[in-house]
Amino acid sequence: MENTNNTIVSVSIGDNDIVVSYDNNNKETIPLTRDSYIKMRDVWLKEQPPFISDRYKKHMNNIILASIQNKDKSKSELSEFFSQGNEDNIIKFFNYMRTRDLTEEKSKWTKKV
Repeated sequence: MENTNNTIVSVSIGDNDIVVSYDNNNKETIPLTRDSYIKMRDVWLKEQPPFISDRYKKHMNNIILASIQNKDKSKSELSEFFSQGNEDNIIKFFNYMRTRDLTEEKSKWTKKV
């Protein structure tokens, strides 16, 4: 969620943390905790909540439910997603969330009068 102007090179999972490596040789550790889900919600979803055509809508909803209501099911599904062996999908998710802008997409769904 940091180094927004840099490209994610890799992610690794261990000790209930995601370590994100960037092309500027910086590393960011994201603990898989409710606090991290709250930060993800605040940074990525507060201004632009999940939209009907979002690619990762299920994960976004889980982040919201884990952060606001501390839902065990949502936290469990996020733990499954943010797990070893799923690093490629995690990178795709992070890249999508970091560049997500729904301005154009919303205009397709807005009824023109």
